[in-house]
Amino acid sequence: MEESVKTIARPAASRSLREAIRKARLEEAEHLDRTADLRDGEIARLELLKAELEAVFAELPPHDDRFNLALVPSRPARLWIDLFTYAAVDDGSGTYLFVRNSENGRRTLFSSNSVADMTERITRYMAREIVRRERIEAALLEPTRAGVIGGDTAPLGAGMGVVIAAFAIGLLTGAAGLFAAVWLTVP
Repeated sequence: MEESVKTIARPAASRSLREAIRKARLEEAEHLDRTADLRDGEIARLELLKAELEAVFAELPPHDDRFNLALVPSRPARLWIDLFTYAAVDDGSGTYLFVRNSENGRRTLFSSNSVADMTERITRYMAREIVRRERIEAALLEPTRAGVIGGDTAPLGAGMGVVIAAFAIGLLTGAAGLFAAVWLTVP
């Protein structure tokens, strides 16, 4: 009975900390190799997408600075399209993801395994954003066109005349009020 207690209390000869550390280092090295291979594959796939999109970015109007094609080798690697949208590769499935960041969080706009499909979707997104900005700029310019009545344009000086008249009336009213206050307070 005493021998069985001694056998249980004594660790087996095959349990060695040195051996366990060696195995842990080997496992970590294999994991790092797999991770590095996946990361290299991610970046290579995003470089293919970037090469396809470079022709699209070359057609951008020269004054439009919203879009910037930039591959950032972060974790996960991202191909930035503009300030809020980017393309990435999904870790699990290896598909391309087109993602938009907003105040409500990240939203996947599109996912595909095909570079051509993703390029097409990003191109359509950029076109819609350009049209949306043109519409906003036109709406901002619309109040200056509101003076058009019956095809005749209202003179631009008419608005300035109203401002000058209002200023003069305010100045005279203030002076008259000040004069009345002084007149009534002096005995």
